[in-house]
Amino acid sequence: MIALAIALALVTAACGGNAQNGSSSASSTTTPPANKVGGTTAGPPDTAAADGGKVVYGIDAEPEGLDPSRYAFSQAGHAVASAVFEPLATLDADGNAVPYLATAFDASPDKKTWTITLPTGVAYHDGTPFNAAAAVTVLRAYQQSAIDGSALVAVDTFTATDPTHVTVTLKKPLANLPALFTTQAGYMISPAMLSDQEVAKKPAGTGPFVFERHEDGKIWSFTKNANYRQKGLPHLDAIDFVPVIDPVERNNQLRKGDLDMLQTNVGPQILDLRSSDFKQVENPRGDKSFLMVNTTKAPFDNVIARRAAARATDASKWRKDVQADVASAANSPYGPGQPGYIKDNAYPAFDMAEAQKLVKQYETETGQPFAFTFLVSEDNANLAIGQTFAAAFQEAGMKVTLEQKPQINLLAGVAIGQYQMSQFRVFASPNPDADVHFYRSPPPGASISLNFPRYSNPEVDAAIDTAIATTDDAARNTAYEKVNKIFAEQVPFLWLGQNDWMLAANPKVNGIYPAANGSIATVGPKT
Repeated sequence: MIALAIALALVTAACGGNAQNGSSSASSTTTPPANKVGGTTAGPPDTAAADGGKVVYGIDAEPEGLDPSRYAFSQAGHAVASAVFEPLATLDADGNAVPYLATAFDASPDKKTWTITLPTGVAYHDGTPFNAAAAVTVLRAYQQSAIDGSALVAVDTFTATDPTHVTVTLKKPLANLPALFTTQAGYMISPAMLSDQEVAKKPAGTGPFVFERHEDGKIWSFTKNANYRQKGLPHLDAIDFVPVIDPVERNNQLRKGDLDMLQTNVGPQILDLRSSDFKQVENPRGDKSFLMVNTTKAPFDNVIARRAAARATDASKWRKDVQADVASAANSPYGPGQPGYIKDNAYPAFDMAEAQKLVKQYETETGQPFAFTFLVSEDNANLAIGQTFAAAFQEAGMKVTLEQKPQINLLAGVAIGQYQMSQFRVFASPNPDADVHFYRSPPPGASISLNFPRYSNPEVDAAIDTAIATTDDAARNTAYEKVNKIFAEQVPFLWLGQNDWMLAANPKVNGIYPAANGSIATVGPKT
């Protein structure tokens, strides 16, 4: 998921105003070798910078809201949120979790007790002191949240032991607790946001920028935090986030100078930007795209139906036609270089004849028609994608109804389980420990869950517990491989591909290159 990995480093090369439009003809650089997490950079080097000015950042969607306890953040949500909030931990150059707003994380030998050390002299934008009491208030709220609670399921208690120390007592060992705090469960929002929804509409954190205004679907505007804890930062006076849903138009606005930088994961637009002189950061090991099915509702509560849908899904065609072969193949939550990755895991590949047989088998065994509604985002690109998949499903003998919704409404419906099939993307963190809440079994009767397929399996839960409790690489790999094989057999996800995310900026904007640490398409915030 996209986060503003470079909020602190961003600076324009000229004083005042927006960055001016740069050349966008032929690229003057070649893409260097990938770093340890797969990130690459291209474009002209950063130049001498002057503080001041404003950057206008094009995002791919309107965030539903900026309260981490109430909303599951998309890439666009993280981009905006990480300008105003700071997480306890972030990603280093190799994609490892390290302290950020926290100054240290210390574990007991059995990994069941952790101590988080906090800085002194830091205040929220609303004047509230940031200390252990404030942090515990926020963390306890996250623990009770239907959105964040699944990420913190291993936590028993958060306790403020003194103004600068939080003790975390766990139900089960966690070898890498800081990884959880690189996600939205690590954002330290003002406690006032938790008690007043009107206050929550004006987000306050400890971050480098202070909320100024928001017009739904048009702009999120922030100004420099003059009292920011990191002296001399941020360089910019202001930053605006502008939702531009159409990826073609987003590129056009960058070229015209209406935007100073943008994020995209759309293959043709990435190819277009590669042939430009804009500064570029790419993460080819981004999140995974998939068709997601609700395993608690017919027809997809039946594994035969899920396998039929998988056999009717031509992922290679999606990668070619939609992503111009920029996205790579995916068959699980784990990509190349991650623990749990298996190149050939027996996931049911595209086979229309087999799909047709499975549809007939489902209808014969259940006595019910193979019919469902497919939710897609309310834009022309996603509608076209949905129509392509629907045609294939209908060829297999399924009855499909397409329904379009705005992305924020689609997210909400999926989170409460009111859907049968939808297209989604998750699983972006370089460390899979930070993503397990997306497939750990939801609590019985949960109204909201980030396990969007709502697939429950005690063997998956046990494997997760094994993986997150150890620092032994072989043991972690074995545990995540077990999850991989179960998913390949049970098919709660219909895999399409692993996305390439790009951050592109006008040459006059400095500071984007550090985002090559993998944080472009992850929930890891700024570095």
